[in-house]
Amino acid sequence: MPRVLASCCLLAATAMAQRLEPAGGSAAAPERFERILWLHDQAAAGAAARAGFTAVQLPRGGDPAPLRALGLGFYLDQPVGKGLLELRDAEWRPVAAAYERTRDPDVLVRPGCWQAPGRLAAAAQAMTAEVARVAGPGLCFVALADEASATRHDAPLDTCRCADCLQAYRTFALARYGSVAALDAALGTAFEDPAAVVPLTTDQVRRRELGDVSLPQNLAPFALHREFVAGQFAAAVGELAAAAQRAAGSAPVGLTGMPAPAAFGGNDYAALAPFLGMVEAYRGGGAPELAAGLLAPATQRYATLFPSGDGGGLAVEARMRAEVAALAAHGYAGAVVWSDREMLGADGALTALGIAVRQAFAAFGAALDACAGAAIEPASCWVVESAASVRLWWMLDSARDGMTWVRRLASYEAEHSTSQAARLGWSRLLQDLGLQPHFVAAEGLPERLLRERPRCLVLPAVVALDDRSLQAITSYVQAGGTVLADHSTALYDADLRRRTSGGLDALFGIQERSLRWADQRVHEGSAGTAAAGEVPLAETGLRGRIAERRAQGDTSIEQRVGRGRAHYLNAPVVDYARLRLDPAQAEKARELRRRVRAVLQLAGVEPPCDVRGAGLPTCIERVPLRLRDGRSVLAIRLHALEAPSLLRTLAAGGPRAITVEFPAPRALRLLGGEPLPVQTKFELMLDPCGALFLEGVGR
Repeated sequence: MPRVLASCCLLAATAMAQRLEPAGGSAAAPERFERILWLHDQAAAGAAARAGFTAVQLPRGGDPAPLRALGLGFYLDQPVGKGLLELRDAEWRPVAAAYERTRDPDVLVRPGCWQAPGRLAAAAQAMTAEVARVAGPGLCFVALADEASATRHDAPLDTCRCADCLQAYRTFALARYGSVAALDAALGTAFEDPAAVVPLTTDQVRRRELGDVSLPQNLAPFALHREFVAGQFAAAVGELAAAAQRAAGSAPVGLTGMPAPAAFGGNDYAALAPFLGMVEAYRGGGAPELAAGLLAPATQRYATLFPSGDGGGLAVEARMRAEVAALAAHGYAGAVVWSDREMLGADGALTALGIAVRQAFAAFGAALDACAGAAIEPASCWVVESAASVRLWWMLDSARDGMTWVRRLASYEAEHSTSQAARLGWSRLLQDLGLQPHFVAAEGLPERLLRERPRCLVLPAVVALDDRSLQAITSYVQAGGTVLADHSTALYDADLRRRTSGGLDALFGIQERSLRWADQRVHEGSAGTAAAGEVPLAETGLRGRIAERRAQGDTSIEQRVGRGRAHYLNAPVVDYARLRLDPAQAEKARELRRRVRAVLQLAGVEPPCDVRGAGLPTCIERVPLRLRDGRSVLAIRLHALEAPSLLRTLAAGGPRAITVEFPAPRALRLLGGEPLPVQTKFELMLDPCGALFLEGVGR
């Protein structure tokens, strides 16, 4: 059992955890793409229906009868209410302010703590009644909470230290290590008495471990408490989701506003995956790609659409067309459009923004409905997601913050997080090479590698891995697999105790490495600048047996091991998402792609087709989809929404001629159209702000 899920069963709520069941098990597949308008005023539902939206959100206590009378679907928004899975700012801010002012651990009590006896059961009972009240025709899904968190969003703070949580932590920690003596030896503590065991605060760990010239040695107390809280959060979501699903019938239950994983907040996608029948993941930090990989294929993925005006000179009509085309190309079940105030005027008529959104939905209506709920078929290339590494990178990234680490909030973290930048960088790099990333959890990796054998295993800034995973990866390579890492691989074990060298150094052929802070060049999501056109080193002082030599360290270290290969880039893929669409950085992005492509080709990982067009940059995404009815569709689009000024330039001349070439003859047609001649090479037109959908014909 993955250890963060095992932690759920070691809490005081053991019986609760044992009752958990998959939330999406009985949910029906979507029949269409839901075009949902978020309403500040439920009286605007009629205008939403007239504008062509298919659904709206229904707040807790709202009446679904008028919506059904209008022919509108709806989702039940936050039936748990505020104050349990999601804290209001007014509830959270006093706790954070008090701790920042006093540094007194006794103030670290989470309002509405779910460890309190009976609290979750009472919430589940009230929530079940609310879900049952609205269940039936028109219910699209149930969103238990929006931006749910163990803290407030992913604000860093060591909650909760109420009496119930402290007792549950003692039970969890002692069950993990077996005795106080073993716990003290592992954590570097001196509790001696079981009754004295409490979680060390982040301040205490930072005072003990940060400030040396070398990387911190033992962050196990920090890791243990973060894992405990993540387990609490997963158990709470699981109990509520299971109860809601029983009342919701075939409508899926899940969470909206899910951020990228962070050290605080509890949003460990692997731990939450068994309980979610739907999810709406925020765009930052590669969270949508992570959700598509870690969640079950039947999990319905939604997105929030934030219409905007002239961004980077790109007209709103073009931007909305590109946004909606991307949703269809990735098999989303629907989109929540924010909001009636932007979409509708005082008279209920559509605004200019509203018209642009309606036109975009109409332009891709057939593709949206056909592809709703489709599964992305990734390449045989796994990208490992490590919750332990997320926690460790937060500590390393925040080292320079000193006592202000408590102000490292979501907006700042999004720009200064190595774990988020690595996830996003690898996602974009693989997508630019024509592949779809397939994220797998480090927890449970040894078991998966026994059952499945990907052609390539990618370790994106995976700085922490347990010994079982190291053994499994080594065996996988010896048996013929390929492993590809960027930097800092397995310097720590999964409990965040530093090793004397990288745990996979022998596999990669690394002979020398430094553990000094100054030689770790990746900080807060970037490796900084380097000579023009040169990809900077991620680590200096690194030497390998077979490598490209540089004065400050080696790069592209590689080794044959048994029948397989191990490749260590020593390059900051964390920077790729920032480089890829910047003409001034084109050479660095090209070099990163070249290195990764060479490894993937040796491993036999190839894109489904080659796509090229005169004047088009290397950002053409290819998304193989398996539709609900079993059809195979390949979506092709320009992946350039993150650079609207570039997209504007590319779109200025209208649709572009592209060549789509497959390795063997294919029978295809444009989705819903007439069959094209069977051939390997197709000459087609691609709207830079749209997408092509090529459907396989026959077998």
